[in-house]
Amino acid sequence: MKTARLLTLGLAALGLSLSIARSQDASTVPPPPLPETAPTTPQNGAPPQHRHAKPGYVLADLTAKLGLTAEQQATVGSIIAGARTQMKAARADDTLSKEDRRAKMRQIVDASRVQIRAALTPDQQKTFDALPAPGQRQ
Repeated sequence: MKTARLLTLGLAALGLSLSIARSQDASTVPPPPLPETAPTTPQNGAPPQHRHAKPGYVLADLTAKLGLTAEQQATVGSIIAGARTQMKAARADDTLSKEDRRAKMRQIVDASRVQIRAALTPDQQKTFDALPAPGQRQ
């Protein structure tokens, strides 16, 4: 009987030590790796563009900040659309160096700023002048 008791006690101790060992192994096992996601690239294979600043004026933002009338929204909207078309063409122009492309895009932004300002009332112009140009930090 003593032998049976010692054997049972020994098996219980062995089982307890195995369960402790398993719990320690489970805690040291690293979690499974997250699925890898490839960076999104445009279809032409160019690296993704990082857009920290807005690429141009946004009609809704200007309407909210300046209180544009319906007529002004139409005028400013067409100016913004034209500038976006020109910017897209400048980005696609592979004949320009990076510096020339940047300068051309700055000219487009400056020209659109002048055109938008001309469509505003004097009070709106004061508010507009205080706004940062696209690509500038606020």
